[in-house]
Amino acid sequence: MDFVSNFPSPQAKKVVHDLISDGFLERISRGGYRVREPQSLVSKIVKESMGKERIVEQARRPYAYHGNDAVGIWTEGYYHTGFTRGFKPIHIQILKKDLAYWQDFFKKQNVEHIVDGESKTLFGLTYILHPVSKIAREMKDNVPVMSLKETIKFCKANELTYQPALEYLDKRYHLGLFKNYQHITH
Repeated sequence: MDFVSNFPSPQAKKVVHDLISDGFLERISRGGYRVREPQSLVSKIVKESMGKERIVEQARRPYAYHGNDAVGIWTEGYYHTGFTRGFKPIHIQILKKDLAYWQDFFKKQNVEHIVDGESKTLFGLTYILHPVSKIAREMKDNVPVMSLKETIKFCKANELTYQPALEYLDKRYHLGLFKNYQHITH
């Protein structure tokens, strides 16, 4: 069947062009198109976005990994949570005064991002911006991350999720938080 009979539009050629550009259709011959499988399209988008995981290193404004990402950094990869197969948020603290810079930075890099608290359907790699007045950051293995003290506070506020991380941090940094460990055996 003809595209126009199924999708009436005053600009049918433009609609087809946009669908090809966005990856929903594939041109197979002059006037012939094939619909791309949704799974392959989503997989392609996710794979492309994951390649931008370290893009913040190019930024010219201060930032610090925050929340889940700070836990992963301080536990040296022992504990990771907060992501799914098709969605990987990266939480960073930024200065409130730099919010416009960061939004422009990510837009120019074609990287998904939102400000914490915004409502938007997300998939792939997405930066979650946490604007603050002052960034309490430390360097851990040459990576800017929220302070160990703030990371512990974050874990304690979400203890049901982060109990294993707290135990790891307690043992690794000799914090004296626990007498016995439920999740760590060595």
